[in-house]
Amino acid sequence: MAVKRAHYLELADALEQRWSGLAPGELVDSEHQLAAEFSVNRLTAREAVRELERRLIVRRVAGSGTFIAHRLDYRVALGDAPSFRRIVSSLGHAPAVHTQECRWAGRGGTREFLIQRTLTVDGLIASAALDRFPRPIADDIARIGVGDGSIVGALVHCGAAPHRSSVRVALQVPDSDTAASLGYSGAPPPVWCLRSITTDGVNGPVVHHSISWMRPDMFSLTIEVGSGEPR
Repeated sequence: MAVKRAHYLELADALEQRWSGLAPGELVDSEHQLAAEFSVNRLTAREAVRELERRLIVRRVAGSGTFIAHRLDYRVALGDAPSFRRIVSSLGHAPAVHTQECRWAGRGGTREFLIQRTLTVDGLIASAALDRFPRPIADDIARIGVGDGSIVGALVHCGAAPHRSSVRVALQVPDSDTAASLGYSGAPPPVWCLRSITTDGVNGPVVHHSISWMRPDMFSLTIEVGSGEPR
């Protein structure tokens, strides 16, 4: 016997089609408005919107409403100077970086300078990042500071030639602190975890380690390896 499809899924399908032409970040109808227009109860409207969240079609922001998800084509390639600002700006959106904490960790030769940051796109939280700088460049980074500026710019200012030498990506569920930094409440979904190593030039010493937790409703992540177009 065929199982009847849930009403909220039918509503979600209709809304996905209706909103398919809207721009990233555009505000859509509230659950109350949807319930009134489609003559359904509030719970059905809420579950339809949650289903579209699971499909990465929309993003709900507490106190602000529901927006079309960005899903920006964020491309990472070996050899690039890692730059969140450059990539987001090239896609026609407004990046911003907010430094949360700077501190030293470790002892002696393993001592590192750490910077914890939150990154936004068009005013919406996009990523939470932890940047680590080993000595000796850590001393210069700590001295000049980064503030809300560019990590690449700071490395260049210290005399380095930033070159992404290693990258690893996985879908992981973030810990509670990271999830809160990403704007999630309750149980968070899996997000992109991008781990990267930057060297000074092609074969130079490591000058930067980073871990970036990136919201999948903000980014469609692509890792480019090698050269030429795939067949």
